[in-house]
Amino acid sequence: MFDSIVITAANDAQAKGYRAQVKGRDNVLVISDPGGRRVGSLGATVNLLRRLKLSGKVLVCHSGGDARRTPGYAAMGKAFVPMRDGRSMFEHIVESMAKLPLPKAGGILVTSGDVLLTFDCDATEFSRPGVTGVAYPDGPFQAQRHGVYVTGKVRGAGYEGLLPVTDFLQKPKVEKGRFLIDTGILYIDWPTAEKMKSLPIAGDIYEAFPKMLLDGFAPFHVNVLKSCDFFHIGSSRELLEQLGDGKTYVNAVHCPLELAGGNIVTNVPAGRFGKLVLGKDECFTCLPLGKDGWYDLKYRLDDNFKTDGLWEKHGMAEKMKAVNHARLLKIRDPLASGVRVTAPVRIDFAGGWSDTPPICNEEGGTVLNAAVLLDGKRPIEVVVRPRKDRFVRIVSKDLGKRRILRSFAEIADHADPSDWCALVKSALVVTGFVYGTRGLDIVISADLPKGSGMGTSSILGAATIAALLGRNDPAEIGEMTLRLEQEMRTGGGWQDQFGGLVGGIKLLTSKPGPCQNVTVKPIAVTESVRKALATRGLLFFTGQKRMARNILRKVLAFYAENPHDFARILVDSLKADAERGAAALANGDLKHFADAVNGYWRDKKLLDPGSTNERVEEIIAAIRPHVEAVTLTGAGGGGFMFILAKRAADVPAIRKALGDGRISRYSRFYDFALDHEGLKLETL
Repeated sequence: MFDSIVITAANDAQAKGYRAQVKGRDNVLVISDPGGRRVGSLGATVNLLRRLKLSGKVLVCHSGGDARRTPGYAAMGKAFVPMRDGRSMFEHIVESMAKLPLPKAGGILVTSGDVLLTFDCDATEFSRPGVTGVAYPDGPFQAQRHGVYVTGKVRGAGYEGLLPVTDFLQKPKVEKGRFLIDTGILYIDWPTAEKMKSLPIAGDIYEAFPKMLLDGFAPFHVNVLKSCDFFHIGSSRELLEQLGDGKTYVNAVHCPLELAGGNIVTNVPAGRFGKLVLGKDECFTCLPLGKDGWYDLKYRLDDNFKTDGLWEKHGMAEKMKAVNHARLLKIRDPLASGVRVTAPVRIDFAGGWSDTPPICNEEGGTVLNAAVLLDGKRPIEVVVRPRKDRFVRIVSKDLGKRRILRSFAEIADHADPSDWCALVKSALVVTGFVYGTRGLDIVISADLPKGSGMGTSSILGAATIAALLGRNDPAEIGEMTLRLEQEMRTGGGWQDQFGGLVGGIKLLTSKPGPCQNVTVKPIAVTESVRKALATRGLLFFTGQKRMARNILRKVLAFYAENPHDFARILVDSLKADAERGAAALANGDLKHFADAVNGYWRDKKLLDPGSTNERVEEIIAAIRPHVEAVTLTGAGGGGFMFILAKRAADVPAIRKALGDGRISRYSRFYDFALDHEGLKLETL
């Protein structure tokens, strides 16, 4: 463990960004180079030695580079590039360097902020006075790119130990042989550090300083390791290959993406783009400038901002000074300040049940549905804010309930769907939340009746997942919502969450197989169709509440039994009606759209007679002369009813026949309108 950790920065602007990223760590100090310009790692070391109290064990991480060859992280610095586990390279460097057996008297341990080394720390020794480095044997390719130690003894694979240094070469032009590659680690004892305070504040510690040591400034030794894993990201392509999947690298991006391959996308805030489309080898990052400005940097994978003039063309030096790191960190961790997610609910016009496993796994699914507002509002809302303690507080505004989860065991207990917290607990599980790492306040709200058949629980689950992730990727969130429902033991398909995640009317399809990659095809309706739905469409809550999973079990049992192949014939009919309804809407044909809706209602009742009941049939009978199409949304058995009147003139008669409260004390009409945005995420 180090008594203090120092990060060096090239200038005050870079130092400010580093301080924002290590905020809360009391033993970490950020020191910028004097004069507002980079003075080299030797100069930066001398500068901090003049400012530090020379005692204890001190780690110095030199991070004063511009990261020009990795522009996606230039604003953060390469030391803060997130590794595969989500922690920054800096955190990994500190963790690995803490394992070195430094003397009890302490000293300065210098390392580079853009290199992560993995080796046997117990094979090193730092007991000799002066300066001690660390090297490992490798071939000419690495020798040409790094410093090389010479010990005056036979070198080669398998030779190791603590040896006196006789020479030090910087990137020698060699073609064969084995060489002792400099890892960038230097241990400096306190007497030598005291002498260094008189050196000029300039130069590279890996070039000028070794020459001074060889000329007698201080004793110079090197630990020769048997092997070492040398992780270094020197370019965007290396970033893609080492931290991405070889085709794409996406980090801290909060919008849907369409990528052609060879893409690096970093630090894109929620709400800035509806969908980001990048071609082959195109890369993208957003720079938050000042209070509310943005600079959208689009570049090629192999662009070299260090030598090709692009750094100057984009004015990056000035932009780095203007980067608002508080806003940047808000992109990277939206939960640090809080996230608000709102979503519409959905009306399914045709195809429901075909999206439900195992039906969709065997047959593929096809559903036609629409995202809608109720009474001019988005009924679903989830707000997540940080807490100062490690607990998770859940509040349901519509139920008027609250609970505090004080252990991992409470979160893991999420399999009872009658537990009002089960949905949030399951969302915490599928998003990988680790209890104890941070506290959260989670407020959920679904402003419509329970058991509505409007996809409420699935859309609320999707909204909770989006809020916990801090990003809005419909494909990712849709798949995770399926997993959430499996965690809750409720089952269900994928149409509900996609109904709320994606705005407008759309045809949703999937192919048979274990992985349901849902394709979303927006249906652009004509003005006449839009007007007809607005003037002839009605949404009526029957007052009958039901739980969809009870009907689901019966439908899946019937599908498994499949008498005379009838269940599969009905599934084909469901999917065909969805296709037929989508084509009719696109062509402005309300008559055939109504036929598709009616066919859907017929097939649902054939799949499970429990989809309807005596009360529902009485309602339909009361309005039958005035209706072109009618269906219960969702599984059926109650909930909301979608009605398409024959003419606008029939609407008053339908409203009079059903009337608010006439069917039951809970029944009433809701105004509805198409929602064209889908799920929305904003940081607070």
